Amino acid sequence: MMSRVRYPLLFILAVVLLTSATLIAYRRIGATTATRSTVKAGPWPDDTVPEHPPLVIPTKADYARYAAADSVWREQNARQYTVAELRARGDGRRSERDLLDDRVYLLRKRGDNRRAVSELEHWVTRHPRDRSALLSLARLLKESGRTDAAVARYRQLLSLGSE
Repeated sequence: MMSRVRYPLLFILAVVLLTSATLIAYRRIGATTATRSTVKAGPWPDDTVPEHPPLVIPTKADYARYAAADSVWREQNARQYTVAELRARGDGRRSERDLLDDRVYLLRKRGDNRRAVSELEHWVTRHPRDRSALLSLARLLKESGRTDAAVARYRQLLSLGSE
């Protein structure tokens, strides 16, 4: 009968002792942290950490000054475009080359490298001096395992020189 009671009592005693020791350790840690935070010592002896400056809350006068400075900047750097300037910039439509890049991107994203190569081949046939398209085609051919065709396109690109 005594052995039935002895183990639970020893277990409860161990839990109480461990809990007490933990609380004492945490109190000591808290006390040393509190004293360190009031000292504000830096990483070296006799080194102090500067206090943070107080927050500055802008006043209406500050906001008026900011608005005036912004107005001056806009006057010097920002201006309204004329209708003629906007027309000269274009109508926002994508160029043929941009559309090619879009198609090739979508085809590659779908995993249809064969059609992407076909698109680039067709473009390069019509625009043999388009370096970017030649480079994209050569890289895609290399990725597709068509090394000989890729080498031929790299050579074509190199033959254009540094114009």
